[in-house]
Amino acid sequence: MTFPDLPPGYDRHRAALDIVDPGACNPSGVALALHTACRQAIAEGVPQRDDPAVRLIGLQLAFLLGVDRVLDGEEYSRLVEHCRARAEQREAAGAREIAA
Repeated sequence: MTFPDLPPGYDRHRAALDIVDPGACNPSGVALALHTACRQAIAEGVPQRDDPAVRLIGLQLAFLLGVDRVLDGEEYSRLVEHCRARAEQREAAGAREIAA
């Protein structure tokens, strides 16, 4: 598979190193780099979950988002319930807009 829109000269391994040292702090930038690195790995036929650069970038994103705290079952449940409530609120608001 090819992705012709990958940035010319993009090197996911260099990106991974630049992200972890000194330590990127912008989750959206790291997420975008992760997406790009995954696409490059796919284009090269490398399984994303086995690619060292993808894993390293993913680790930095997990660190920035405090994933270690989410591994606690109580925190995970709280996050799921919060998202479920917000989704239901938006769905209800959308249904009212359609009915109007």
